[in-house]
Order: sequence, then C-alpha cells, then structure tokens
Amino acid sequence: MKYLNVAVFSNIENILTYKSDAQETTFVGKRVIVPLGNKYVTGIVIEEIIEEKITIQKSKIKDIKEIIDDETVLGGDLIKLGLWVTDYYVSAPGIVFSTMLAPLSKAKTKTKIVLNTSIVEIQNLSEKEKTIIDFLKKCRKQSANLKDIEKKTGIKDITKITKQLKEKNIINIENITKVKDIKEETVDVYKGEALVKDIVLNDEQNAALQKIQSAIEADKFKVFLLMGITGSGKTEIYIKAAEHTVNKGKKVIVLVPEIFLTPQILERFKGVFKERIAVYHSGLGDKQRLSEWLRIKNNQVDVVIGTRSAVFAPFENVGLIVVDEEFDTSYKQENDPRYNAREVAVMRMFMSRGVAVLGSATPSVESYYNTQINKYELLQLKNRVNNKPLPEIVVVDLKYEKDVSKNFIFSNELVKQINWAMDENDQAILFINRRGFSSYIFCFNCGYVEKCVNCDIPLVYHKDITKMKCHYCGFEKEPVMICPKCGKQIFFKGTGTQKVEDVIKKFFPDKNILRVDIDSMQDKKSYFEVYNKIKNKKIDILVGTQMIAKGFDFPEMNFAGIINIDTVLNLPDFRSEERVFQLITQVAGRIGRGDKPGIVVVQTYRPECMAVKYASTYNIEEFYKNQIELRKQFKYPPFSIILQIISQDKNQQNSFEKIKKVKSIIDNIINKNNYKISILGPSPAPLFRLRNKYRYSIILKCNNSDEIKKIGRAVKKQRRGNDILVIVSPVNTL
Repeated sequence: MKYLNVAVFSNIENILTYKSDAQETTFVGKRVIVPLGNKYVTGIVIEEIIEEKITIQKSKIKDIKEIIDDETVLGGDLIKLGLWVTDYYVSAPGIVFSTMLAPLSKAKTKTKIVLNTSIVEIQNLSEKEKTIIDFLKKCRKQSANLKDIEKKTGIKDITKITKQLKEKNIINIENITKVKDIKEETVDVYKGEALVKDIVLNDEQNAALQKIQSAIEADKFKVFLLMGITGSGKTEIYIKAAEHTVNKGKKVIVLVPEIFLTPQILERFKGVFKERIAVYHSGLGDKQRLSEWLRIKNNQVDVVIGTRSAVFAPFENVGLIVVDEEFDTSYKQENDPRYNAREVAVMRMFMSRGVAVLGSATPSVESYYNTQINKYELLQLKNRVNNKPLPEIVVVDLKYEKDVSKNFIFSNELVKQINWAMDENDQAILFINRRGFSSYIFCFNCGYVEKCVNCDIPLVYHKDITKMKCHYCGFEKEPVMICPKCGKQIFFKGTGTQKVEDVIKKFFPDKNILRVDIDSMQDKKSYFEVYNKIKNKKIDILVGTQMIAKGFDFPEMNFAGIINIDTVLNLPDFRSEERVFQLITQVAGRIGRGDKPGIVVVQTYRPECMAVKYASTYNIEEFYKNQIELRKQFKYPPFSIILQIISQDKNQQNSFEKIKKVKSIIDNIINKNNYKISILGPSPAPLFRLRNKYRYSIILKCNNSDEIKKIGRAVKKQRRGNDILVIVSPVNTL
C-alpha cells in the first residue's frame, strides 16, 4: 500500500492524503481521480509519503479511484515550482496545479440514479420521493443523471431526497467518471513566416551577450536586467543567448506580455530555430494548446514563445528564461492563482540553476532597484542600433489649446504632425488608453452620468454596435439620448479608440486606418493579419490601446500621438507615475526606427508632472532615482511587500461587515506576534462597485514575506469563499 499526497483540482487550501495498492513505478507527477465529499475530482500526486510520517488515522484515508496517466505529466522541478507559487501567493494548491496543466482535460463526474427493480412494494414515501420514482419508471433502463432529474422534476433538495431513497434500498447511486486520454495528435498552429537574416551585434550588444553566455556556461543561477533604450537591439541578444543555451543541450522560454507581440518575435526566432519552436498563449484553441503542450513535453522543440502561462511550459531542462518588457502588468494573473510570471520565471531559474534575462527600456522600479543592491546584474544598451537618434517628444499643454481641432481630441500640433507624416508617406500611431467611442454619457444640465447597474462605473459608448458597455462586467444597454433625471439632451463625452478612429477618418478619408484593441482582435489569426498589414505598409494610421504601445518594430512608423496621458496619470494608484513614464517612453520607442528620427506628441493637462517631464527628455536614471526615494519614504515596493485584501458583496453593509471581521483577524495576528506592519484601511476600494458587488479594501505593507503569508492564510482559512480576495504583490490597488 502506498500513501500519496494529492493536490485536488479544487479551491481547497490543504493537500490531501490518499492511498493506492496499484503497482506503479512512480506515482508522483501523475493525474489521479479521487473521492472528495460525495463526488470524484481530478488531482495530481505531488509526493509519496512513508507510513511513519502519516499524522491522520489510516482508516480515514480514502483510496484513489483511478490513475489517469501512464507517464508523469509534471516533472519534479515543476511540482516544486507549483508548491512555491502556492506558498508565496497564498493560493490553493489544486488551483495552481490545474493552471499549470490547463491544456489537459479534467475528470468529469456524473451521478447516475438507478431504480432498484427488485423492490416489489414501496410504502411510506414522501411526495418528492414518489415524484422521483415515477420519473425513473418512465426513463429508459429506469435510470437517469441526477442533474436531469433535478431539472425535470423541479426538486431543489434532490441530493437529500435521493440519499433517503438509497437508505431505503429503493435506488442505487452510481458515480461515473470520464476523462479524455492525452492523444498524440498534431494540430496546425499558424506561426507565420520565418525572417532569416544575419545577426551582427555592435560592441554594446556583444558586451551584454558575453556576460549572459558566461552565466549560462557556469550553470549557476543568475538574473540580468537588460535595460536597453527602445531600438537598441535587445531581441538580437535574446536570440543569440537562446542559441547558446540550446547548443548546450538546454531549453529556452521567451515570455512576451501581449499575444499581439508574438508574431514579430516568433518571426525572428523562427529564422534561427526553424520548426523547433512552439507558441503557447490563450489565443490558441483548446486542441492547438494541447498539441503545442505535447510537443514541448515530448522534447520536440527547443524554444517556447508565449505569454504569461508559458512560464509553466513542461520542459525538463530549462537553462534560460527571457521576460521581455518585464515591467508589464499583463504578467500578473488577475484571478487565482494570482501569480506574477516575472517573479515565477526568476524562481524557476533559481530552482534550476539557470539564467533569467529581464528586458525592457523601462523596467519596473522593483527590478531597477534590485540592480542597485546587486541582487540582479544591470546590462545597459544606451544607443540605438546603427546609432539612430531617438524621436523628439513634444508635450502639448491642453489648458492652452483654445481650439482642440474643434473635436476635443486633437491639438493643432498633433494634426500638423500627422499631416507631415502622411505627406512623407510614413506610418503613424495614435494611442488612447480606452476602448469604445465615448468614455462616458453626460448631461451638461444636471451632471447625470450613465453608469453600469452592476459596477457604478461610467458606461462606454460603442458606436459600431450602438451600445453602451461596461468594460468590467460586460453589461450592455441601448444608448440614452434624453437625461432620465432632468429631461435635457445627453452628450457623449470623453474619448475611446472608436472615436479617435472615427475622427481621424474625417481628417484623412483617403488613408488606410486600422483600430487595434480587444474588441477588434477577437479572431485567433487576427494578430498575424494585423502584423503583416502594418509590416507591408497596407496601414497608414494605427489607432489602439496599450497593446500597440510596446514591443513591435516597424521601420516606416515615424509619428506617434498620445491623445490624453492623464487617463493613466490620474489613476488612484502609487504606480501611476511609473506607468505614465513607461507608456510615453514605450510609445516613443515605436517611432523612428528606420531612416528618419520621427516625432511624438503627448497631450496632457499636467505637463509639469515629473513622469511627463522625465520621459519627454529621456532622463531615465533621474526618474528611477526619484521614484526610489518616494517609495522609500512611503514604504511602498521595493521597500515593502504589499498584501491587499478586498471584501465584496451585493449588499454594501454586508461587504463592510466582512472587511471589519478581516481587520479583526489581522489585528489579532499582529498583536499576538508583535509584527511591524503598516495597515491602510479598511476603506472603499477605488473601484467601489464592480460586477454588482460593493468592495472594501485593506492594504498591508511589510518587509517580511512570511508575516504577509501568515496573515493571508489566516484570512483565507477563516473567510472562505469568493467574497474575500487575498492578493499578494498586486500590480495595482484599484
């Protein structure tokens, strides 16, 4: 008999112990089907334990029903990594491991109710019991699924009633579990064309590469922050470092923050690694993801390129992980498990004695600070390839724009520069941090704003579908033209990508204009199609949200306009200035990569803001120096670890009572252990009402991760359910 610790794929905080007498060489890393309560669930064996270490009564240990896999699906290194993610982010182990194994199907259990035909006479039955028996008698083979019986009879307490019938020996209850086999099937994943060109590095690039290659040769854990200005040739270093790693017999993972960025970087890597490359992101269909996962698992590829979840690619021997645009908030998972792929990448390399390369022109303040305390090694690229100049950044103060092109969107300077770009037969980008046509619907007479019924957040008008939409919960309604409060005319205020697209088409009716945002990028192949259209100069003006602000390289793109940077600057979050600095610098980085220097126009009502001033003059080191001083003063990361706890409930008072109970739990732990922790709140969260739930927030700041984790675990243990969110190291506190 073997005793096994299993992480069941359910929101349970503990790892559970089961037993099996199966004659397996190894159980660890295999999926199993196990009983949990009155049902069967999938889990993964994470440890085989010796009998002497069992702390619970052996008679209470249940048997594993079925071993799904013939071979392990997760190696020991990935199990170790999954346990670290579980611990650090205060997550349920089963949720972590099911995320790591997302392409693999989970067991599906159906409860079948079968009438016992040997019963001759049935007496003393309730009306509900009689209803179920009558229903079963009419069914084929006198049996039916529990859910079907509940649906057809309308009996709400169906589980209780069927249990009573089983005790009377009138019915039998069968649990039927099904799980799909992992098939060795290959599904075509469109990966575009390979871009084959010789990579010739300059002196700066060579110096950085040599340090990375030396670390790879040493087989020791090392983290590099490759801080290179936009257009300095970081991708070429990634490729050369990956090539060196593969030549050593090890594997490579390359992470990008957006699916939109995969076509370009894939094109470059494919020119070197041919078909020994896999793509892994949520834009793939289920069969495609499984096919790529199997290619990775079966050692058919050397390099994986993907978004956040690719950090868990099932390689056994990873020697290098590259995190491109490492500052990006997309690397943080919004739902459980709330991991940050950048942090997981560093930990995976620590466990594997490998090298992590974090790359960006605008790294996070935390990563930059780690280079100052010698935790990471800083590699700088201060010049663009071939010494091309950076574009000029012009800041337009909208307070002094008397006539913003009569459209309340474009300043005269912005229109002038777009005209210049079009006259030069160049391409242009217009960036706006909001989807939709108008960002809110407003009454000038009484101040009424049309808001989401679920979130208490202004609805966004989408002209293409003539609907008002909430970008948080998806609520939609028809647009109103008359104010429901005072009866006056409603006005559509603010600016979204659709409105910018609409207005720019009036200015330039003969130009090819394309909008790129989540709404327009629904199809899986649209990322490649858009990329090829821009690359082949079939687009003159590109309008989009943050997905176009980073990472790509188009030589003919020589103008960029940031419509209103204040939408980011005014967010109630301690990282808002960092986001503004990164956004301006990244947008500017898309410009002037060809033969012309290019120009960027930034529109704002706050030109005196530190982030705007430093970004517009490329004063990068001063910006980080200033931010580090501010963070130190107010004890924000990297000088603390943040734990945010949010209560949510459809009833405002209930939500407030929940957060008060959480505060009491926290106070008890702090007082009992004499922890030195700063507490902000409880207070209404900046997004106070979201998806029809009222939200209150507590923020804890502490420099001891063990203390933070202990509090997080205690809160989750005493406040189970989805009404309390526990977020370690949030990327925003909204």
